[in-house]
Amino acid sequence: MPETRINVPFYFEPPVALATVKVGENVRIGRDSYLNDGIIREHTTIGRYCSMGRRVTIGAPHHPLNYMTTHLALPASSDQGAPNPDTLEGLIETHIGNDVWIGDNVLIKRGVHIGDGAVIGASAVVTKDVLPYAIVTGVPARLLRYRFDETTRQRLIRSAWWSYPEAFLATLPLRDVAATLDRLENEQPAVDPINYTRVPPLVAGLYH
Repeated sequence: MPETRINVPFYFEPPVALATVKVGENVRIGRDSYLNDGIIREHTTIGRYCSMGRRVTIGAPHHPLNYMTTHLALPASSDQGAPNPDTLEGLIETHIGNDVWIGDNVLIKRGVHIGDGAVIGASAVVTKDVLPYAIVTGVPARLLRYRFDETTRQRLIRSAWWSYPEAFLATLPLRDVAATLDRLENEQPAVDPINYTRVPPLVAGLYH
């Protein structure tokens, strides 16, 4: 089984699937999200139903360009009081929304917020926030188009469908977005609250 390296504390909603993945401290991952291969840096929150491909880096840190060296170890050990940008940025939160699809070879800079329902094309480098239901591609990533028209996007955002129990979601006509939204707006079942589980120091594979 591929190894998953965990730096605690790490929190998840079962089930999530991590294959060959390194996970930093204070990472939170929502229900039914998966990452095939990559790195999730510290202080990252990932929502529910996210699909993440291979060789994905989330929360990539900054290296200093105006120091004598771009290496982080020397300023970190220096007695000159030189700040380490990686340490300074360590508490910045990187946020991936719900129902986000991230393609292979994507790099997401630390501190970026990616909206619900967004799609990040393969090999993109994301340096800025991404709006809900936007499709972005390229280096640096730029808007290609939106998945749906403005009215549909707003209805989807208001619905927050990922907050409902999975048993109810399985009954929706998912191929018909308008019909699904009609049911969500008319029925509005009880919300399934987030309930994170804390991961022990080293766990691999699929969490239940």
